[in-house]
Amino acid sequence: MDGLNFQQVERPRKRGRPLTYEEKWIVQHVFEMFEKAKQEGAIIQVEDPYNFTSEYTGVARSIVATIAKSVRQTGNVPLSTSPGNRQQPTAIPCSTEGRIREFVFEKHRQGTICTAKHVKALIQDACGLDVHERTVQRHLRRMGFDWFRTKNRPRSLREKAAVRQQRHDYLYEIRKNRQCPPDERYHVVYLDESFLHHHHGGQHSWFSDNDFVERMSGKGRRWCFIHAMQECALIEGAFLVFEAKKSKGDYHGQFDWDMFQYWFQEKLLLNVPPRSLIVLDRCPFHMVSRDSIVPSHMRKAELQNWLADREILWEEKWLRARLMEEVENHRDKKPQVEMFAEEQGHKVLFLPVHHPELNPIEFVWATGKNYCGAVFSNSTSFKEQRQHLEESFKKDITSEYCTNVYEHVQKIEEKYWNTDLLIDDDIEIDDEECRQF
Repeated sequence: MDGLNFQQVERPRKRGRPLTYEEKWIVQHVFEMFEKAKQEGAIIQVEDPYNFTSEYTGVARSIVATIAKSVRQTGNVPLSTSPGNRQQPTAIPCSTEGRIREFVFEKHRQGTICTAKHVKALIQDACGLDVHERTVQRHLRRMGFDWFRTKNRPRSLREKAAVRQQRHDYLYEIRKNRQCPPDERYHVVYLDESFLHHHHGGQHSWFSDNDFVERMSGKGRRWCFIHAMQECALIEGAFLVFEAKKSKGDYHGQFDWDMFQYWFQEKLLLNVPPRSLIVLDRCPFHMVSRDSIVPSHMRKAELQNWLADREILWEEKWLRARLMEEVENHRDKKPQVEMFAEEQGHKVLFLPVHHPELNPIEFVWATGKNYCGAVFSNSTSFKEQRQHLEESFKKDITSEYCTNVYEHVQKIEEKYWNTDLLIDDDIEIDDEECRQF
């Protein structure tokens, strides 16, 4: 055996590509075989079935552990969710996106082009961040802006029509509900997730020469939490907090569909007022549908089997692209949270992408974290930091506070509504002028 030369075969599965539903069952089968060999004391000693499964399947050990845990708890492998926005977050805070968007709109209203250099200067003045111009360009694209030539005019930034329409649809629904008679109106409830680091301290203080605040290095461990609010108060009994497994990276990675749907059904729906309009953002684990498959990740045979299982007609001569289109047309894309809410007499409304300024609970997070930063000291324990957050929610988030932030967000909504109508008229005029030539 030692003298045999094995030819290195190229890995058939590209690293980083999500596993399909069937591939996860294959990984689980391999793991069960190694687990059985370990228990029976087979000739081949298997000390760690997770490592062996990872080595033999070419899948990361963490993925093997996740699949095995899901099967132990639910009897099934985890569902494959839509990829969503998997890009790494930039150094630009989300809280600046509303200001950036208004800055771009104002430039265009004045007839001035807006470049990434202009936005970079704005970020530096507003946040004191000196970010690279390429970082600004990436962040603008994620916000829904494109850089292109506009109708015989200099190249500038213009928001994508799809993003503008998504915002307009949201504003139309929220305004329509607000204009209904009181007995027909739904109670608007906003929800969101956030995080708090152990070493989160205030950033400003009074200093004399050569003076400084002595702080511990690093951000420390991290609390992740989720809550909801209505116009007069936070929703009682809806607060969920837990320690994150990782203290770095995007905090959304600490949440998943299983945790969110448990919180949504067991904590939120049991405590919201009757006839509530629940507003939430479009992160991937909010948008999980009953058919949580991604046709582009499925093989041709898997697409054919999916159609056949549902008695949907297809032909052998069809190419994979046509099969993908047919699966996409027939799969149930309605998010499960909508179904959960409708069963209880509520409605769900999704925010437009990259619009945190339209969610008033973002101000609640800022108030709570500012309080935690103001009372933090090097002797503050991780548990005490959580207690400070809960103290702020009880002490600072009053009925008057909630009413004020609701009114503030409504002013932003009106501004966007009027701006979108003006921009749409300008685009229509540009198109008519272009057709003359």
